[in-house]
Amino acid sequence: MNGKTKKIGRAVALVAGCAMLFWSLLPLIANGIFGVGVAVPAVVSLGAIGWGLYRPPADRRKKKGEKPMTVVLVVLLCVVAVAACVFSALMIAAAAKPPAEGATVIVLGSKIYGDRPSRMLRSRLDAAADWLLSHPDSHCVVSGGLGEGETYTEAYVMKAYLVNDRGVSPERIACEETSTDTRENTAYSMEIIRERGWSENVAIATQVFHQYRAAVDARAAGATHVGGVACFSPPHLMLNYWVRECAAICRLWILGY
Repeated sequence: MNGKTKKIGRAVALVAGCAMLFWSLLPLIANGIFGVGVAVPAVVSLGAIGWGLYRPPADRRKKKGEKPMTVVLVVLLCVVAVAACVFSALMIAAAAKPPAEGATVIVLGSKIYGDRPSRMLRSRLDAAADWLLSHPDSHCVVSGGLGEGETYTEAYVMKAYLVNDRGVSPERIACEETSTDTRENTAYSMEIIRERGWSENVAIATQVFHQYRAAVDARAAGATHVGGVACFSPPHLMLNYWVRECAAICRLWILGY
């Protein structure tokens, strides 16, 4: 790189780093959420800001081994970028896959507040309701147990919302009230589906980022065909959940869960 190119690169890194740092901290500021989805992009952002602000001395000589280290860092960044693109493509492809006609909808649980669904969960329920109301022969399993500090199970709140707020017939909805994660959501829901004789073609109602991993778990639980009934994340939480889901997919591929 010549001097002018380096200056432009540092300026871009500084601006991009500041923007990403702000976006990555929004879940913590607005919702008190902290985890890998906040920490990882924040650290990357600080690295970009540090590189953008750094000004080496004019007479500085390159230290021995600096070039190989730079090459290693560039390679690592390229590997991370390729992995992120692959994960994103898998998430989007799973969300875009249409459900089979008459598919049974599985709505994955999320945070509730008292007897009302959170904004994230309400998005899933609205997507499921739209599908159910336009496919009157389909059924639905709402899946989610009793979370920490919750009075009602997530499934109970989810069914109440679909019935009372969206007008879905209660006879079309089954509650799965013991699961605590995505793998249990799909496995326990498939057991109910088989017990009731409903279609084992399923449609997963959840956010785009969550569709791929949920589909893998549903197929492992015996679903014949898995399609997506997708909804979107709140913009200020999107980066957090996307990074967290990339980590979850890595765990799935390496550890199998």
